[in-house]
Amino acid sequence: QKSTSTMKYLTISTILTTILQSPSITTAAASSPPVAGGPAIPTDVTPQNYTDAEGVLLQGFLSLPPDINSNSDTAPLPAVIILHDSSGPDTYEQQRATLLAHSYGYVGFVADIFGLLTVKPAADAPWSESGAFVSQFTNNATLFTQRIQAAVDYVRALDEVDETKVGMIGYCLGGTGIVHYLNMYGEVGSDGSDVPLAGVVAFHPSLSNGVGPGPFGSPSGKIDIPSLFLTGGADFLTGPQAMAKLEEDMKIGSSDDTGTEIISSTPWETVRYAKIVHAFSNWFNEGGYDERVDARSWHSMTTFLEEEFGFGLSDYSSSLDSPEEQVEKVNYTDSMDGDHLLTGYVSLPEGMAEGEVLPVVIILPHAMDMDGPDRYEQQRATQVASDVGYIGFVADIYSHDLKDTPALELEELYHSNTTKYLSRIRAAVDHVKTMEGVDGDKIAVIGFGFGGSGALYYALSGDEVDGAVKAIASIHGELGHVANSTADMTAAAAPSDGSNWGSGTTGGDSDWGSGTTGSDSDWVTEDVSSTWNNETTARRRMSDSTHQPQIIIQSGADGDAMEDVIKLEQTLIDMGANYELTRFSDTKDNFTIWSDGNYNPRASARSFDQLGTVLNEVFTATASDDGTNSPEVASTGAPVAAPITKSTESPIAATVESTESPVVAPITKATTSPVAAPVISIEETPTIAPTESPVGSTKAPATEKPTIESTASSSVATSSVAGLVFATLTMGLLLL
Repeated sequence: QKSTSTMKYLTISTILTTILQSPSITTAAASSPPVAGGPAIPTDVTPQNYTDAEGVLLQGFLSLPPDINSNSDTAPLPAVIILHDSSGPDTYEQQRATLLAHSYGYVGFVADIFGLLTVKPAADAPWSESGAFVSQFTNNATLFTQRIQAAVDYVRALDEVDETKVGMIGYCLGGTGIVHYLNMYGEVGSDGSDVPLAGVVAFHPSLSNGVGPGPFGSPSGKIDIPSLFLTGGADFLTGPQAMAKLEEDMKIGSSDDTGTEIISSTPWETVRYAKIVHAFSNWFNEGGYDERVDARSWHSMTTFLEEEFGFGLSDYSSSLDSPEEQVEKVNYTDSMDGDHLLTGYVSLPEGMAEGEVLPVVIILPHAMDMDGPDRYEQQRATQVASDVGYIGFVADIYSHDLKDTPALELEELYHSNTTKYLSRIRAAVDHVKTMEGVDGDKIAVIGFGFGGSGALYYALSGDEVDGAVKAIASIHGELGHVANSTADMTAAAAPSDGSNWGSGTTGGDSDWGSGTTGSDSDWVTEDVSSTWNNETTARRRMSDSTHQPQIIIQSGADGDAMEDVIKLEQTLIDMGANYELTRFSDTKDNFTIWSDGNYNPRASARSFDQLGTVLNEVFTATASDDGTNSPEVASTGAPVAAPITKSTESPIAATVESTESPVVAPITKATTSPVAAPVISIEETPTIAPTESPVGSTKAPATEKPTIESTASSSVATSSVAGLVFATLTMGLLLL
């Protein structure tokens, strides 16, 4: 029970939150993911009773867009089902449902896995008790997915919902449920419906046993549901064996055999975040919550579902309709190699004012001819300038060497002797600093294909990375070359096969992935006696450096072997690097190159969106003096109430919530949804029949992305806002 003073405080906090979240006074970088939410986010949900196939009473929570009842002509909307963590369908998931309804115009529904009358362990129960409770679901995939399917059936039947646009997301235990569901109901028709879910997203699921994509086996049939898996790089519940098995099963389950090759017909994607532990998205998880990664993973999820709902990102289908290059050729030299002549291309944003200073993005090319880098990179430089608003610069590596040596031989030469490759990259960094209009403290280095390998060689050079370089990105970067060139550089206690990279078991090393394993992480190095040598064997630990750029790796699951990915990630972990690693299904080398036969529009669009958000983030970040902290993410400006204490999460399950609620009672609103079910205490014996879902209604599918109009005037003056805040505080003082 809440004390009177606590309720008064939360009332004030909630009102202030509502005022300060008004669009008229909220500022955030448009292309940088804002903070996803927080403990003070109010809930706007109504409880809904329904049953599973065995008649067990369940109680979920429904959140509708605020204006859905003011417009009787509103078309059926997309819906997102939320699978809860081990603390049950409580405030956290209800807040997520409210965000989806109020900020995105979706129907949000928190599913109930445990059952309304189930007595859960106390918040302070030992893991032996709480783990046993959770295991009755995790060890029984049939029961787990039966409860999930009950929510799917219920939501599909709602009048407000377009049944062709139903997605599902899961947190911790719920993320594991996502994997179970793919195993058992991933194939169209396996759940009794001809309409599959539009897409599913698993946040930090437990894949701890390393068997199948989840702890309990492989898919029973095909997987026809697009899937996204978001995991922490320091989460031992998603170790290398489990991630490798996940990819293997997803490839098999989502692919078609054409007779000549096996191709993935259903898209899936994995993202890993460096130094991030389990339950990273739960803002009640003290010590484990990461605001930045919460924002980035939430953005990844929402754009993923937008794509599946038909509102997603767009990309060019070929070089014919890709952006016309708007570049100027420039010559520069590599002073470390006898002033070797190099030819680059620069693209400036249209309308760039005289005297204006902007960040610059250096692009390392995948191919070159004797006139310089390939046209593709010139087009990407143009896209950086036109779409992101930064200066694009295409660097040269070996174009002037082509008169004597074929390109393939040159590429192998640069792969085997990275010192010269790094010299070329440093020459580009030095050159852009001298360019008019360039902010010399805000530089990014990105590369495609061969250039992507070079970007990683540069990232792995540790404290030799220029302090002005805030981000480094490798896109289909031929990871095998990089992983094998760094194999002899793994830490003495961390073999390059990834055997210390998590453990794939619940007994794994909890310090794994932290980048702070102490003296055992000292490098095994070799002396370098020549400048024309493999510099990767002489690098120092990045954690010894005060500068750690954000590293982005975007890899094709059919282009880079998982074995090489594990080797590379082990090296990054040992270096204490800040990285984000994405794997796209049905993607080979060159998947972003419009004119290439391996071009994948979806992976290309999502990779460029991911890159753009990182660039906006690092170029607008407030960095610490030592440069080791991750950039801050734009805040919504909403006040954050004191967090409600939740216990530290045990393996597999999510944190267990205390009995307190961090927000006031849900906002009352009219609803055309099924009648809200009463909340039943566990002492009562319910005689209530489950709320019937409307069936057989004719619903026109939504053809446009839902939009939410704020009820607040966009012209609210500062004085008006101040008056509202003053009135609120006055009311609060009276309450107190």
